Amino acid sequence: MSIIVGQAVRNSDFWDRTDELEDIWDAIESGSHILISAPRRVGKTSIMYKVLDEPKTNYIPVYIDTESADSQNEFWQKLFHALMEEDFVNGLKNSANTLWSKLKTIKITKISATGVEFGDGEVLDYKEAFKRLIKGLDSDKKLIIMIDEFAQTIENIIKYEDEGIKSAISLLKAHRELRQDIKFSQKVTFIYAGSIGLESVVAKMDAIKHINDLNSIKISPLSRSEAREFTKQLFANNNINVSHDAIIYLLDKIEWLIPFYIQLMAQEIKKLHRKEPKVTPQMIDQAIDNSLQHRQHFETWLSKIKTAFKNNDYLFAKEILNTISENMSMESRNIANIAAKHSLNDDDAKEIIHSLIYDGYINNNDNPREYRFNSAILRMWWNKNVAN
Repeated sequence: MSIIVGQAVRNSDFWDRTDELEDIWDAIESGSHILISAPRRVGKTSIMYKVLDEPKTNYIPVYIDTESADSQNEFWQKLFHALMEEDFVNGLKNSANTLWSKLKTIKITKISATGVEFGDGEVLDYKEAFKRLIKGLDSDKKLIIMIDEFAQTIENIIKYEDEGIKSAISLLKAHRELRQDIKFSQKVTFIYAGSIGLESVVAKMDAIKHINDLNSIKISPLSRSEAREFTKQLFANNNINVSHDAIIYLLDKIEWLIPFYIQLMAQEIKKLHRKEPKVTPQMIDQAIDNSLQHRQHFETWLSKIKTAFKNNDYLFAKEILNTISENMSMESRNIANIAAKHSLNDDDAKEIIHSLIYDGYINNNDNPREYRFNSAILRMWWNKNVAN
C-alpha cells in the first residue's frame, strides 16, 4: 500500500471498505439507483473505482466524471461518449445483438457540439442519443453508470447556462424520469457521487423531490479499529517503524478518521522519519504543522463556500466557521446572533448550517446543540489561514 495523498486509489492501494461495498451491491441487485453520500475526501471515488475494477458477474460498470460539464447537452454528451468507449463495447456479450451492432443499425453519420446526426437525417441532442442507445441495448449484462461530481455539474449549469436554475432542475427531472422508466431501469443502474453534497445543492433550489427516489448510501469515516489497522499497514508497507502508542496518539490528533488525513500525516511523518528512526508524539506534532503548509489540500474548502454562498450568506458561513475554529466548538444558540448580524432570517441560517454539515465542514453528532469541525486538521488550517 502506497502513501497517496489527494488522489483516488485503486487495486492494492485501496483499503477495502467491505460494509460500504456490500451496501452498494445490495442496492444494485435490488434494482435501486444510488446516491453515495459523504463529504469530500472520504473516499467516494475510490469506492466507485473498486466497483469498476471488480464488478460482479452480469454487470458492466462505467465511470464518468462530469465535473467540467457546464450545460445539459455537455453532460449528456459525456455520458454518450462514455458508452462509445472500446472497453465498454468489449465488455458486452459477443453476439450479433451487441451495442456495437445497434450503433451500426442507427447509422450515426455525424457527431458535433450541437448533437448527433443519424443516417435517416434526423438530428438528436445528446440526451436523446443516450436514451436511444440504452433502449437499443440487447445484452445479458446490466449497466452501472457511475456519475462522479454530479452535484458540481448541477452547480455549473446554475452558474453558466441560460436560465441556470430552470436548466438544472430540467436535468434533475430528466434523470428522475429515466429512473422511473421500468424498461430503462432494467438495463441501467445510476450511481451518483461527488465532492459536494447533492442534497445541499438541490435543497437550495427547493428540488429535493427530484432525488428522493435515490437509495442514499453513506460512506462513513473509518471506525477506530479500522483506522488502527489501516495506519499500521500503511506505515509497515512504507518501512516506518511506529509503536501502537504512537498510532493511538496520531489518531487522537486527527480525530476525523478518513484515509486522506491518515495518508497526509503518513507522508509528513515519512519525511521526518528519514532523519529520526523513532516516531514520537513530538514528531507527529511536527508532521501536523508541516501538513498545514500544503495549501492545495485545504484551499478548496474555502473556495467552495465562496462559490456556494454569496454576499451575506458567505459572510455568515465564514463567521460560523471562524468562530468554531477559534473556540473549538460553538453552541447552536449563538447562530441566531450571527445570522441577525448578517441580516439573515432563521430559515436561511439553518439552510446554510445544513449545507456546511452536508459538505463536511462541521457536525453536531455528539451534542445536537454544539457544532465542531469534522477534521481537527482542517480546523487548525482554517484558524491559521482564514480566521486570523
